Amino acid sequence: MVKLDYRNNRKVAFDNPGRNAVLILRLKQAETAVADGRLDEAFEIVQSEQIRQHRRGQKLIGRLARAFAKRGQENLEAERIQLALGDCNKAEKLAGNTEEVARLRSAICSEMEQRRIRDQHRSFKVNQARRNIQDGRISVGRAILDEAEDSDSQAGIILQQANVARLELNEAIAKAEQALKRNDLDSVIEIIVQTGIGKNKNDKVVELVARLKSLAIEQIRENLNTGRIDRAQSLWQKVSPIANGTLEISELGTALNHCRRAAEYVAAGRPREAVSLLRKVKVICPAAKWLGTVTEQTRQAAELLDELAASPLGLDISSGAADEKETVGEKINYSPADNKLIQHERGHEAGAGSSLPAKFVMQMDGVGSFLILREGRITVGPISSSARPTIGLMADPNLPVATIERVEDDYFIRSSRPIRVNDVTTTDKLLIDGDRIALSPRCRMKFHIPNPASTTAMLILSGARLGRADVRHIILMDRDILIGPSGSNHILAEALDKTVTIYAQNGRLLCKAAQKVLVDDKPAGPAASLAIDKQIRIGQISFVLTKVTA
Repeated sequence: MVKLDYRNNRKVAFDNPGRNAVLILRLKQAETAVADGRLDEAFEIVQSEQIRQHRRGQKLIGRLARAFAKRGQENLEAERIQLALGDCNKAEKLAGNTEEVARLRSAICSEMEQRRIRDQHRSFKVNQARRNIQDGRISVGRAILDEAEDSDSQAGIILQQANVARLELNEAIAKAEQALKRNDLDSVIEIIVQTGIGKNKNDKVVELVARLKSLAIEQIRENLNTGRIDRAQSLWQKVSPIANGTLEISELGTALNHCRRAAEYVAAGRPREAVSLLRKVKVICPAAKWLGTVTEQTRQAAELLDELAASPLGLDISSGAADEKETVGEKINYSPADNKLIQHERGHEAGAGSSLPAKFVMQMDGVGSFLILREGRITVGPISSSARPTIGLMADPNLPVATIERVEDDYFIRSSRPIRVNDVTTTDKLLIDGDRIALSPRCRMKFHIPNPASTTAMLILSGARLGRADVRHIILMDRDILIGPSGSNHILAEALDKTVTIYAQNGRLLCKAAQKVLVDDKPAGPAASLAIDKQIRIGQISFVLTKVTA
């Protein structure tokens, strides 16, 4: 049955009178729900298209939208942001973006932004407090937490950590101070390393470390002055990670390195090169009386060797010395660039059976890949350059090719065309730790010597890259490569507890480590070499050495 509604000029269907009865019932249910404050129930009812088209339903929807807006305002004032936002969304869905709904949404967004800023500020304060507590400034951290007005569980956990840290710190300081009174520097160093308080900013810790450095410097210098280089070296190795960056510790490390190098020159029958090193040590340790005697004896030995070399026996002596070196597999080769380099310790042996290549890659699981170069003179430049460089970079072929050369303890960079070092144009410069080298604005690298006691250096690529994208660090190996958990190592491996030393000798790569060395999961003896293309495991680290042919 169809009737004509003359007021609205449209036809209204009454084919199903029962259907209209259900509609009226649903309208009454919704009205009752609104009156009782059960807005969400009413919202579900009015979703029906029939109710939305009915005049009575439209009035009900308007009432419901205003009720949602009012309740949303109440939730907002009670800081129930999510509930207020839900009411605002429902009001907008029912009545559209009315002025009342828009005003409510603006207020909610403003409150959410203010809450975000407050939470961000509170989080910043909590993190600041945590850092101060970790650095040993526990009272400062507690004061910051009080300012943050953070009463949640996070602040409580940090306060508990602060109390535990204070107890542990006080106990460590007390033990270290007792050891200092006994002049037992080894125990002090062990306590600082095991507890990790060396970087703590607590006043007592700072004073403790300063006293340790002072006593260690005094003992190292005293041992050097009396000629006990072994004791001085042992103490320096223990204290240098704690005193990293201390100028005097660094100078003493340089002096010890000079002594070691001088001894190697003398052992190699080249005392003249040792004289200059011993004179440098004398500058650092002027009170070492033995240095004057040893320097003079070394100088006299050099003059005597020169006289012997000029005598009729000179040829026989030279030949015999070379033959003797050949028989023990330690033939000395001299660098074409500089005959003053000690190549027999740097792994440049030319004798048959030398299995260690001059260029190889170390791929260390979980750490990265490192290109290792053993020559004292290398070149770096575009891989497509006419003169193929040792380190070929993916760069403009027109860029210059620079030469980096190791001469005794120093590294020099030279180029026939201008390059920039530390943003200064040059063609020849003595490199120091931290120098920034740029062949072009997009082809940059950093020169780094992590440990002053080792003359092995590194090139860290920043704006440049090799053909192998996984290699970003290049190690210019002299005698050794240090792998360990501190920044004074060439390769940072946090999984290790102690430093592992890898060194070249007689054409082989050997390892000195406190942990067992496994090659293909088989124990290797202390004299066993680290083989190419085999899995090598030392403690918690494992790596593979791969020869580079290109």
